[in-house]
Amino acid sequence: MPDRILLISEKGHLYLDRDKDINTEFGIITSKQLKKAKVGSVIKTHTGNKFFVADATYPDLIRKITRLPQIIMLKDMGSIVVYLGIKSTSKVLDAGTGSGVAACIFGSVANQGSVLTYEMRKDFIKVAKKNIELFGLKNVKIINSDIREGPKQKNFDAALIDIPDPWNALKNVFPSLKPGARIATYSPSIIQIEKTLRSLPQGLRVERLIQANEIDWKVDVERDILRPESSSIVHTAFLLFMRKVGR
Repeated sequence: MPDRILLISEKGHLYLDRDKDINTEFGIITSKQLKKAKVGSVIKTHTGNKFFVADATYPDLIRKITRLPQIIMLKDMGSIVVYLGIKSTSKVLDAGTGSGVAACIFGSVANQGSVLTYEMRKDFIKVAKKNIELFGLKNVKIINSDIREGPKQKNFDAALIDIPDPWNALKNVFPSLKPGARIATYSPSIIQIEKTLRSLPQGLRVERLIQANEIDWKVDVERDILRPESSSIVHTAFLLFMRKVGR
């Protein structure tokens, strides 16, 4: 039984733990009800309003994280996880922890593997630890060190570099990758990408450079509304994917 559940109503949804009563605009739900609730069941408030019980997965948990620096958006994380080839047993290097969202998603996907995430700023580390705890992850370790000096560990299956100057980290991160492993950089500016491309170690082959744009749509078919939202976050960053094919 999951410790954290998602209650979904007709007008929205609510994520919560099970250890205390909650007082919503739709009525009161007791801790006793929550502790007995099973995924797929329905809970009624004291006023008779119904909530569907679902397991809280990481898109739900991300809505509750503590943010300090800007996080990598889910549209980008989807591309990163897929194009890096991360699987359940992967050993992943995350360079530039920030608020810890990438590390939490890597840890959730590689649930039989491990994630080492490097961060220099202790205020960021404090926030990231809270978010890792929120996700209930035991396979994510934060290292307070400069990734530009290289990781001490070896044999990573995949790596993400999310720092302002990834070109200054690639040379020392490259030897820590397994043969055939993939590495990605996350850079808001195309100038950062150009500098990275001009500084690639021999043995790193570029696989793709993408800009993962996403447009949200407003959906209300009862009012005959089905159109793009008036404002959406389109550009966030450029994602450069490379693969280790030499020494």
